[in-house]
Amino acid sequence: MDSKTKKLKSSDNAVKEVDIKLLEKSKLLKGLVEDYQGDEDEIPLNEVDSNNLDLIVEYLNLTTKYKDGEPKEIPKPFPERTDEEFLKGIVNNEDGDATYNYLTKLNIEGAINLVNAANYLQIDGLINLLAAKLAHEMCNCEIEEARKKFGIECDMTEEEVAEYDKYPLD
Repeated sequence: MDSKTKKLKSSDNAVKEVDIKLLEKSKLLKGLVEDYQGDEDEIPLNEVDSNNLDLIVEYLNLTTKYKDGEPKEIPKPFPERTDEEFLKGIVNNEDGDATYNYLTKLNIEGAINLVNAANYLQIDGLINLLAAKLAHEMCNCEIEEARKKFGIECDMTEEEVAEYDKYPLD
């Protein structure tokens, strides 16, 4: 095995070989690389399944196209404009739309699962990109539409909803 790569083992036992320099994008993996020094050692990722591992490795490879190796900063707070061209603009990392294409292939459930894996691995750039995608999905939704999109159950009683409806925010 090339000493410049490391094997990552997902929770469902899939193994991916990744360049060590790319693993430095993850605060967790950067430390684990030092702990697993042997050539044949696989780094177990018990909180990351093979699908998310594939997406994380794809993201890590995508970062090689970024100036300074990191995605550009997402504006905060997230601006009100939420059309597709706007999303394309805020994730434009001068990478020929690779970041935009990466994000748009993820559905909401996939993005939520991936942000959890990225959070576990402490990959800040990916967390920020996924937060932008999820914010884009949520913007301009009515409350009920957002609940349906994100699978959020209303925890308010009918009386609380009626009271809330008396005072619209508009």
